[in-house]
Amino acid sequence: MSTIANIATVARREFEVRVRTRSFMLGTLLLVVGVIAIALLPVIVRYVDRTDATQVAVVVTAPDLAGDPVATLDRLLNAPTAGADPDAQPDYVVSEVSDVERGREAVAAGTYAALLAIERPAGAELAFTLYSNDTSGRAATLAWQASNAIAVADRLERLGVAPADQPLIFAPADFAMAWPDADRTDPIGDSAAIVGQGMLAFGMSILILMMIVMYGTWIAMSVVEEKSSRVMEVVLNAATPFQLMAGKVLGVGSVAFTQYAAVVLSGAIALLSQQAIASAVLGEGGGASLPEGLTLGLLLAFAVYGVLGFLLYACLFAAAGSLVSRQEDVNTAVMPLTLLSAAGYMIAVYAATGLLDIRAGWLVLLSLVPFLSPFMMLSRITEGAVQPWEIVLSITLLVALLGGALWVAARIYRAGVLLYGQRPGVRVVWRLVRSGA
Repeated sequence: MSTIANIATVARREFEVRVRTRSFMLGTLLLVVGVIAIALLPVIVRYVDRTDATQVAVVVTAPDLAGDPVATLDRLLNAPTAGADPDAQPDYVVSEVSDVERGREAVAAGTYAALLAIERPAGAELAFTLYSNDTSGRAATLAWQASNAIAVADRLERLGVAPADQPLIFAPADFAMAWPDADRTDPIGDSAAIVGQGMLAFGMSILILMMIVMYGTWIAMSVVEEKSSRVMEVVLNAATPFQLMAGKVLGVGSVAFTQYAAVVLSGAIALLSQQAIASAVLGEGGGASLPEGLTLGLLLAFAVYGVLGFLLYACLFAAAGSLVSRQEDVNTAVMPLTLLSAAGYMIAVYAATGLLDIRAGWLVLLSLVPFLSPFMMLSRITEGAVQPWEIVLSITLLVALLGGALWVAARIYRAGVLLYGQRPGVRVVWRLVRSGA
């Protein structure tokens, strides 16, 4: 048989054996359900909370208080959000009680989630006390904001500022942001956009890392399994070591891409259907759109770097697996590759979240290193901190190293599959690379 036919035969066998296992089917199902649940989490939370309004109480013992503290607190707690149904039941119900002690007892009994007490000592500023079992939740934060707003309005009233003029004091300033580099033209995003971009880079990087480590280990385990059972010696009579290695990489890689295609497609469909589902379940309007920052170009980059990165590591995982003869030694053999991929992932995440300056020269150079570029280039692309020529150069270097890694891995694999009873030390690996035997 020809080389291509042998590779295809091995790849088809690996694919069919893996996809028929219960672990693959159950794992894929759980991943798909988990991704859909995460994508639809905002709708699920709103559905659960739509009839469960939180009760908050206010007690006022300051008789000369200007304004209505109940209305102020209600306005802050139930501030409308984009896309929300104006006719929906508010998340919080604010009511006034007359006695602090009874209000505290009601909070302790669970009738109220919180009690805000407002008093004024003789000739002093207003004093606010929040009684709540949840002192760090959203209600506590908004109660603190409402207290500040009430206190400021009270001071302005006592200083003689007319209520009609008070909003002018808090009108927002004319404030803008600009890049220090005058030649830099990429737009400045708000905090929500920055967080969204960071989450995109994090999600894509961790998907590539999981695919490399999980399925790379599968490849190594498959090699060791055939070595330990002596099946390898029989298989080598029908296919060359290179054909066997290439078939295993492509076969297990197809399994990986099948699983992650199911996960990514189900997550994308759930995201695009989120607003339509919210409209059907909650009566909220709105059309479907991709999340901010997720473009077709970014998806294409994710596919290219994901495939090339996996193939690069997968060849080396196969070579590492050929160096050992027992299943319990596999993790030790692949540990350097696992640590290298994890290092690329961690640097990419730190850069995407702002812990490292993504435009620093050393990070730009690291992002061109083929073992790290599948992770780091995605972070730079997401942040808009990369030039087109850098993407072309990184892919070119990745393809070039993939060819070199394939040659090195094939030489190690050719002799390693028949290597029994020897420790895979540096000298052994170097001898196999030089001689292929």
